[in-house]
Amino acid sequence: MEKSKREERKQRSEEHKAELERLKQKRRFQSRVTFVVAVLGLAVAGYVLAARHPKDGEERNGRIWSAAHGHWHDKYGAETR
Repeated sequence: MEKSKREERKQRSEEHKAELERLKQKRRFQSRVTFVVAVLGLAVAGYVLAARHPKDGEERNGRIWSAAHGHWHDKYGAETR
C-alpha cells in the first residue's frame, strides 16, 4: 500500500511539472504574438503618419505645400497657414 501512494504522488508531481511547462510555453507564445502585433501596429501607424504629411510641391484644394516654408501657399502667391 505504501508503494502505491508513493507512485501516486510521483505521478501527480510529474503531471504538475508537465502542466507548468505547458503554461510556460503558452505564456512565451502569447508574449511573442503580442510583440509582433505591437511592432506591426507601430509600423502601420508610422506609415499612416508619413503618408499624411504633405510632400514639397504637393497640391491640395488649390493650395501648394512648401517644405522650405513649412506651410501651404495659395496657387497664386498668397500664403495660408
